[in-house]
Amino acid sequence: MPESDGIDGTYPVVIAGGGPVGTMLACGLRQAGVDVLVLERRTEPDLLPRAGSMGPLAFEALERLGLHDALLAAEQDTLAEYGKMFADWAAKKGIGQPATRSAPKEHFAGLEKIDPARRTDPERRRVRVEQPVLEEILHRHAVSLGAVILRGHEIVGVFQDEERVIVDVRTVDGTVAQVTTQYLVGADGADSSVRGFVGFDFPGTDATVTGRMAVVELADEEKLSPGFHYTPVGLYVHGLGVNRLSTVEFDGPPTDDEDMTAEELQGSIRRVSGTDVTISEMSSGTRWIDTARQASAYRLGRVLLAGDAAHVYAPVGGQGLNVGLVDAANLVWKLAAQVQRWAPHYLLDTYGSERYPVAARLLQNTRAQIALMHPDPQTTALREMFEELLDIDEVHRTIADMMAGMDVRYAVEGEHPLLGTLVPDAKLTGGKAADLWADGRGVLVDFADRADVRDAVGAWSARVNVVTLPGAREDVDALLVRPDGCVVWALPTGAALADAPPTEALTTWFGRAPRVS
Repeated sequence: MPESDGIDGTYPVVIAGGGPVGTMLACGLRQAGVDVLVLERRTEPDLLPRAGSMGPLAFEALERLGLHDALLAAEQDTLAEYGKMFADWAAKKGIGQPATRSAPKEHFAGLEKIDPARRTDPERRRVRVEQPVLEEILHRHAVSLGAVILRGHEIVGVFQDEERVIVDVRTVDGTVAQVTTQYLVGADGADSSVRGFVGFDFPGTDATVTGRMAVVELADEEKLSPGFHYTPVGLYVHGLGVNRLSTVEFDGPPTDDEDMTAEELQGSIRRVSGTDVTISEMSSGTRWIDTARQASAYRLGRVLLAGDAAHVYAPVGGQGLNVGLVDAANLVWKLAAQVQRWAPHYLLDTYGSERYPVAARLLQNTRAQIALMHPDPQTTALREMFEELLDIDEVHRTIADMMAGMDVRYAVEGEHPLLGTLVPDAKLTGGKAADLWADGRGVLVDFADRADVRDAVGAWSARVNVVTLPGAREDVDALLVRPDGCVVWALPTGAALADAPPTEALTTWFGRAPRVS
């Protein structure tokens, strides 16, 4: 990991935060040829498995960075750990290992009934990679592409004007240096210092519950069953990942900011489970709360927010990492275009207009989940009724699509049903996304071997790659896809190009055609 005796004073883009969102932004910027500096205040990686998986849209975005093979290899390791954990638990209980428990189920408010096979597009699946593993994969990839990532460097001040942003940084040795940048991205988490320094409005609701989560060793693991379990005083979860233990109690937020101890978690799991289970070792742990807030704007001048810096919520349902990574995918190519001076004047603002509604929807459903988790008799009855509603196909599909982020559709001009949707590479080519987006450009896919279509895009060849795949799809002759996978133009099968030319879509999303010198 690069460290610094002194920081080079100027970068086109500076990113605050070296977690998954920040390092994904760094990967995408370097893929597009933009120099980037990442400042991470932690001196070491966070080993707590806050998220145990990523949703389909996040996985597809990472595929476009060329990480398909690395992520699937990591998933196999994760699933092997899941299998071993449940086998050990079953052996201690003296029963055969239940095959259905080889990996965590998907849930809504702890109701483990969400079946990915019942989603609108079930082939687009969740990928089970623990967050610390994902961070390491992204870190290695960003560094291999030439990103500069500095740990132990904390932003302590931000000043901006119309031309630049000046960032004060406390370095790993305690001295303060200055960095000048065209754009600063705050991807520094729920307690974002960038958000505070710049003065982003951050309205929302305060915490009402205390959740606790840790990686533990139990002296008597057989006393707790794997999965989600409601009790008269709360909820506990055992086994979502490698020896992960979580509790939720509805007695208000924590009363202090001290680090959580094994004794604190043990007291909580005993209260919630009604057992005398003993924690023999806790390697990492944290509390969480259900504060729900969202920045009113994602951009103020030359400073932008992404991920948890832009929106905080209760970490239920495994959605937050997905939303943060797709934030990064949406922002990064627009930011690169701005730095490279070909972006239309409005392009960078579409980041906020497209991603704000997605996070607002996330806050809505996480608030609903917390409400359904309350252990009182009235809420228990409501939760049981909601569980019955999940047996209705349309209800189940709606919730499953929402939890996977599959209901995302951006506002794109036109009436074709694919416009504004995020289409996976498999739906385009049957191949890997890296084959299409290796340089971070947009892609025009010609499914009908039409020279007129290819010629119409030729003037944008510096920003849009053209791929001809005759017969790969029969429902359209061609699609224009942004670097983040969003379809912005579709030519129906057999349609005359004059009736639906791509020029407006190309100009809207990729600027005016470059002049030929």
